[in-house]
Amino acid sequence: MYDQPRGVLNKIPGLTLNEMAESQSDSLCCGGGGGRVWMETQKGERFSDQRIEQAMNVGAEVLATSCPYCITMLEDSRKTMDATEKIEVKDITEIIQEVI
Repeated sequence: MYDQPRGVLNKIPGLTLNEMAESQSDSLCCGGGGGRVWMETQKGERFSDQRIEQAMNVGAEVLATSCPYCITMLEDSRKTMDATEKIEVKDITEIIQEVI
């Protein structure tokens, strides 16, 4: 599902979606759902590291997801990349809850 979550987020006043180049059907997975959550991968080679970098490159302040694997993997990368002050990782429901 690509359009439905974006449709909900687009209804939030003041929120602007910044799409990364690899999105929707061409998206790069964080790696967690493919079992990489249990593999040791070198820093910089992790898919989640790449996604954090891509999100920051498009100017994102928040990287939104609805996948529990993504939250785990992206939070880990955010910390190991010293990006905790640069970008947040949030579940879409957290973003909705903040504006209700």
